[in-house]
Formats: sequence, structure tokens, C-alpha cells
Amino acid sequence: MAVNLDVLLQASIFDVWAVPVTFVPFASQPMAGSYQGRGILNTYSADVMGMDHHIYSDQRTILDIRESEFSVLPQQNDHVIIPADCNGVPKGEYQVTDTTSDGGGQTVLELKKIDTRTG
Repeated sequence: MAVNLDVLLQASIFDVWAVPVTFVPFASQPMAGSYQGRGILNTYSADVMGMDHHIYSDQRTILDIRESEFSVLPQQNDHVIIPADCNGVPKGEYQVTDTTSDGGGQTVLELKKIDTRTG
């Protein structure tokens, strides 16, 4: 008997940790308007050692989404507007730079912050 992780596990996790977001489907649905969804936002540190043995520190920002909540999954170059994280901290607008499915009903969206400051 197959186990449906999306129903048995992810639904409960997303009910607790997911935040409301707005998807702007520039690439996945170019003629469609923005739509509401939810996802789990997280940022990880990433240290990379250069050939000269200096360490370059960066961060990796991701948004986990449940595939079952989408008729068309977000793609690279779509935008995501995240009003606030689970702590209420304002986050802003991001561009999707990559997507990876875990094969169990969840997709990880790699995000790049869009600087909306002017002047």
C-alpha cells in the first residue's frame, strides 16, 4: 500500500507553518493574473570555499509549496510577494530562480530578492 505524504504529513505541516503569499505567474501563465497561495519560507546560510581558501558566505532563500494546491506550478522567472514571514517580519518580492520537486508532493522554489527601492 502506498503512503500519500502530501495528505498524511504535509497538510498538517503547512497548516501550522505556511504563510499567505501572492504569485505573479510571468513565466508559468503569462496571460493570467496574480493569485493567492501559501508556502513555508526559510533561509539557509551557504559558505563556499574559494580556490584561494577564502570563504564566501551567502544565503539561500526558499519557499516550499504543496503541489496539490496548484493547477499550474510556479516556474523559473515567476515572482512571489511575501507580505510577512511566520514571525510577522515583512519580506517583500522575490523572483523564482529554480524549482525542485521532492517526489512526495512538495516543490522547493529557490528565491532571489527583488530590490524595489527607487532613487
